Amino acid sequence: MMKYFVVLLLNIVFLSSCAKSKHKIGDIYKGGYIFKINIFGKGYVAAPKDYKTGIQWGCSGQLIEGANSEKRGKGKQNTEEIIAGCAQENTAAKVCDNLVVDSYDDWYLPSLSELELMYYELKAQDLGGFSEGNYWSSTQDFSYGAWSIDFGTGEKQNSRNKNDNGVRVRAIRSF
Repeated sequence: MMKYFVVLLLNIVFLSSCAKSKHKIGDIYKGGYIFKINIFGKGYVAAPKDYKTGIQWGCSGQLIEGANSEKRGKGKQNTEEIIAGCAQENTAAKVCDNLVVDSYDDWYLPSLSELELMYYELKAQDLGGFSEGNYWSSTQDFSYGAWSIDFGTGEKQNSRNKNDNGVRVRAIRSF
């Protein structure tokens, strides 16, 4: 019984020391604004600004295999699939993939869930300098459409035409 108590006590001490991160949502860290951080100091940052506005998602009419995950942690994979499957230049995914901020070059287009989290943790709190209007996610809906979120309302919009060039792009990275 004493052994289990000691293990429990060590776990509590370990977790509470990890939870005392000096960083919080909205802080500038590792190239961008933190919008998710866990007790182990891992999370996501959004690039400090929109690096491209009025850009297409790209490859309208082409279904890109593997670029349809909405889940957190899948934006990077979606972005890699888009780049591998879409030869079109100057797409939202390629703009994010080519971005370098403060020597960080591992940016990507967020999945729908990552974009939604960014909206609620940053934009809805008036952090991050976001504009009103739609932002692309890396989540494809079907061969002619992809998901976006209206950063004026927080509304998710599926089937947004991939050729729509009135949509903003904000890259993210994991740390």
